Amino acid sequence: MNTKTKAALLAATTFCAFNSAAVQAQTSETDTNSSNDIIVTAQRVEQRLQDVPISITVVDQAKLLNNNISNLKDVASLTPGFAVNSRYGADNTTFTIRGFYQEQRSFATVGVFFADVVAPRGSGATFGGDGAGPGALFDLQNVQVLKGPQGTLFGRNVTGGAVLLVPQKPTDNLEGYIEGSAGNYDMWRTQGVINIPLSDSFRIRAGVDHMDRKGYLKNAGNLGDGDFKGRGLGDVNYWAARLSMIGELTPDLENYTVFSYTHSQSNGVIPKIIAAFPGTSNQAFFGNESAAQIAREAPLGFWSVSNRAPDSHSISEQWQAINTLTWTASDSLTVKNILSYGEFRGRTNLDLFGNYALLPGVTYGTETGQQVRGFAFTHDNPLTKRTNAESSFVAELQLQGHPGDGTFTWQAGGYAEINDPLGFSGVSTASFTACTDIGNFGCLPSSAVGGPAFPAGTGLGTISGGTGSFSYQKTKFRDYALYAQASYKLTDRLTLTGGLRYTWDQMRTYLINQTAVYQTNPANTRFGCTNLTAPGYVSPVSAANPATYPYTLANHLNFCGQNLKKDTKAPTWLIQADFKPVDDVMIYGKWSRGYRQGGLAIFGPDPLQPYDKETVDSFEAGAKTSWRGAVPGSFNVSGYYNTLRNQQLQLGVACNPAKPGFTVICSGNATIINAGKSRIWGFEADLNVSPFQGLRLDLAYGYINAKLLKVTIPAVPAPYNDITPPLAQGCTGEQCNTIANSGPPHQVVASGNYTLPFDQSFGKFTVGATFVYQSRRRIVADGVAGSGRGIAPSSSVLNLNATWENVASMPIDLSVFMTNVTNEHVIQQINDNQARGFVSAIVGEPRMWGARIKYRFGN
Repeated sequence: MNTKTKAALLAATTFCAFNSAAVQAQTSETDTNSSNDIIVTAQRVEQRLQDVPISITVVDQAKLLNNNISNLKDVASLTPGFAVNSRYGADNTTFTIRGFYQEQRSFATVGVFFADVVAPRGSGATFGGDGAGPGALFDLQNVQVLKGPQGTLFGRNVTGGAVLLVPQKPTDNLEGYIEGSAGNYDMWRTQGVINIPLSDSFRIRAGVDHMDRKGYLKNAGNLGDGDFKGRGLGDVNYWAARLSMIGELTPDLENYTVFSYTHSQSNGVIPKIIAAFPGTSNQAFFGNESAAQIAREAPLGFWSVSNRAPDSHSISEQWQAINTLTWTASDSLTVKNILSYGEFRGRTNLDLFGNYALLPGVTYGTETGQQVRGFAFTHDNPLTKRTNAESSFVAELQLQGHPGDGTFTWQAGGYAEINDPLGFSGVSTASFTACTDIGNFGCLPSSAVGGPAFPAGTGLGTISGGTGSFSYQKTKFRDYALYAQASYKLTDRLTLTGGLRYTWDQMRTYLINQTAVYQTNPANTRFGCTNLTAPGYVSPVSAANPATYPYTLANHLNFCGQNLKKDTKAPTWLIQADFKPVDDVMIYGKWSRGYRQGGLAIFGPDPLQPYDKETVDSFEAGAKTSWRGAVPGSFNVSGYYNTLRNQQLQLGVACNPAKPGFTVICSGNATIINAGKSRIWGFEADLNVSPFQGLRLDLAYGYINAKLLKVTIPAVPAPYNDITPPLAQGCTGEQCNTIANSGPPHQVVASGNYTLPFDQSFGKFTVGATFVYQSRRRIVADGVAGSGRGIAPSSSVLNLNATWENVASMPIDLSVFMTNVTNEHVIQQINDNQARGFVSAIVGEPRMWGARIKYRFGN
């Protein structure tokens, strides 16, 4: 047992003993932070949490710090019904609420909003943008997770729900803080915030957040740790800055402006091989190599991988300016005008599957050891150097009516969102390739690799070095909407609400360049376009055109360009009733329609473009109760049933030469097809209670049952004549038709905080713990009926924290924290390549611990 592990176990043991003794002392004043008093903006106005007929989980700034959370990926672990897909790391996470997931080539189902404005789109070939990466979660009032379709008031593609990041606004006090944290894996984090009231009518707030931590993944490969040497894989390194200003121009006119900037650069996270299937076939070659890889990594422990991309990296940069002008036109009318402009840029170069095969006797450039080959990776595009690059302009005019007696309240407005490309963006990928220059396809033709022959008559020989592809694109989005929602109190106890929104969405991909690159034997590099219907295009590798086209960027651009577009429109609505039989008890029911726009898969096979919109009907009923007195607390419960039609599914497509219509060499791919029909139902419950002074207990539970009822495989043009369904034919095993990435069927989050009964002069000392349980869950569809290899195992994670506020009556706070105390092996994402001989997975973080000191100044 190493020194750090001993220290961590000692800290955990001491903490638990201290906590046990503390619970026995049951006298002291403390703020219970009851949900009775939490204010949320789930309906675009400030309301008490218990008065809002929406299932909401609220995570405040204290809980973010106590659980060492710096990105939304970790917020999901504290929120039943909220899940993530982190295949491309924390910078490029997508979100799932109540089973509504996002495929790689489709649009988000969960909208992330900062200061009332949706996050800038990423629009690239990999996940990026559309969310909150590192650095977005400092100096917040809270994070609000709204569950279920929110398409009336929030708009764009929020069929699953919305996540609201509410920043701290400037106050009337001269105040601020400086905070520093340190921990294992050489973690250092610093924050600073200052609030200055420059006058009675103008105040500003500025803050900065920086975190640096080495990676937790041990690299058993021979190609180094990535672009940022010495940091390892799974590292963290970001800067975030924010400036907020409030100016009261007149007693009735307020201007609120927020500038934010975030830059993150790391070596990224790559998968770990968790299963291998050796054999004698060409595909099983990788099973043999994967078995050897597992044996090489075993001495390094569970958190070990083998990196074969020497320049792996995950870089993102985002900035945004938001201006909200609020005019209190009268006692019964408020007018808001919201304007925002932001830009997102991302660069990703990651090994997608983590298999590290070695070719004997061949060296890699200046690296020592053997030549590496493997199945697939994603690389920054040599032409663009960006995987994502998009600007976003948002404008919204909102009217809020609130007459004095509160009988009739309403909102109405217009919305416009304009997203434009910041030049080209795209990716390159390679598979089964032995390369000395992966990014530019400088690859070795090796008879050891083998491969199929080109069609007779082409004179192109045998594909022996593997295949790869480039994809460039410039994409524009235009989204417009008109909406209105109103609530009317039939009685003091019964309120009816109705809302309607109509949305028009446009997607224009003005240039798509898709190229399949082949290393052939005899040695030369050929290329062909995967968007086979490009005007005037003749495939350089078709039987009709055996001309020798070496791979060049010029040939790529000349032969593979194409313009595509897709427009969709739809109404969304809400019909709702809520009833309060007594004060602090509310029962509600609602029917809401959600809509996700159609679009273009960007780098999927062109014959299958475009795909159409997806709709969902959601039916929900719930109750919210709260009470005060000697044991204050609250209990909320909700149940829902959702039906999806024309569901957007990502299906694998392939060229099968044994079937009619095979006339060219092309590579398999994946694309979005409206082929699914599903139903999702479940329920959620949360309880918080303060049994005695100083102690608060929270318990939340969520259950999801997400089933894919039907898959209709469409007819597709040659040569894409094979489509892989998302379910194995004849599958009868556990969760066979569970929607992949829909989240764990069962999730429990339990936490407790106790403030010790010390004298006020000592300060306020609080200890706490959070326990998170997730059941087995399907991550990917089963490639082999009933094999269960696409299912992640259950996990139980324990976090501990202790905070000493106002140390000895000084404006100083001290705290310690430990996450994943038991070093639980958590599987976050699975890549099911069993047909190619292996299965790999993204693994969660091991035990992390640290300490924090905070100095507060001013009022």
